[in-house]
Amino acid sequence: MRKKFYFLLFVMTLSFVASAQRFEYQLGLKGGLGADWIRSIQNDYSEKDNGLCYKFGMTGIYNFGENYGFSSGFTVIGTSFSYKNKAVDELEKEIDLKHSFSATYCQIPLLLKMRTDAFAGGLRFLGEIGYGFNILVDGQYKLNGVKTTCPMRDVCSSLLVHLGFEMEVLNRSVLQFIVAYDNIFSSMMTMSNDKLATSNLCFELGFLF
Repeated sequence: MRKKFYFLLFVMTLSFVASAQRFEYQLGLKGGLGADWIRSIQNDYSEKDNGLCYKFGMTGIYNFGENYGFSSGFTVIGTSFSYKNKAVDELEKEIDLKHSFSATYCQIPLLLKMRTDAFAGGLRFLGEIGYGFNILVDGQYKLNGVKTTCPMRDVCSSLLVHLGFEMEVLNRSVLQFIVAYDNIFSSMMTMSNDKLATSNLCFELGFLF
């Protein structure tokens, strides 16, 4: 599965490069680190471990005006988290269960970009808002340290909000500094009684050619 996924990313990269050479928009690379946390309708969770997440990918931006544009591409997101709850075993004894998850997603973002006029030698403040379509590439689940069948869905959806600034460097190139909020609003799990999802906040660095 991973080999097919990375081959697909390679093909998409070539497609983006070819498009960038043909049309007037900017192609770039981005990466970031941050933290994530979990949300659930269950109220008996304890010792939630809000882990780290990482992001990297490619982005293409088409500016259809001085202050507006459309952004898309793909982002690889790695995340991990865990929590504990209680259950009753076959002897009717209450036991503690620790659930540990790690996942890799490929996200396809669709973002509306807004930015200010340039000032101070090409600096602009920017904001982006939009939708993220997340495809599960690899998911692992451990129950009390024992690896078992992963109950995570193959797809889920996100609300994306980005705030930051960009500055022109090397003539047409652009350097971006962004605080990115990613809120998964659909359940990540296949269990109908557990609408668990995550949110993450990352600091991203991007470079547009």
